[in-house]
Amino acid sequence: MSGEPYLASEDSALLRGALTAYSGDSCLEIGAGNGGNLLELAKRFRTVVGTDLVRPSMTDWRRDTNFVLADGAACLRSSCFDLVAFNPPYLEGDETGDVAVEGGRPLEVPKAFLSEAFRTVNRSGKVVFLVNDGTDVEELRGACEEAGFTLRLLASRRLFFEVLSVYEAVKRSEG
Repeated sequence: MSGEPYLASEDSALLRGALTAYSGDSCLEIGAGNGGNLLELAKRFRTVVGTDLVRPSMTDWRRDTNFVLADGAACLRSSCFDLVAFNPPYLEGDETGDVAVEGGRPLEVPKAFLSEAFRTVNRSGKVVFLVNDGTDVEELRGACEEAGFTLRLLASRRLFFEVLSVYEAVKRSEG
């Protein structure tokens, strides 16, 4: 397993751009990597929490944000965030042991992050996440529907080797 945080790239920039549309009291980024999105979120949320398996190497995230060394969000209370965001390791495989980019079996890590997001987001909150075109979005849509959420595409960007997409999951209203 690599001890280095994920360094921001085109995927992080696309997610960060989508996150500028959100504000509220509290937000969580699961798998916060180097913490770049935490800085953006801190502009519009009172409480900002990031989790990751490794400590960020940059220190800017410390301004107005919180960071927890954790696997996902298992250590956090249920139903307490207005927004939960993540850019999971979505590349299939675990050959190098680099948990920053490799997601294990197909959808293993994205689905685990999604499950934690559904548990930690409050009733009126939203979940925003990024995946690439190698991801079975219909399987993620099914997981959303099973949990009572509706999934919609927010943004996409084609790079020379993949298409990145940001999705929003919102709890369906009851009744």
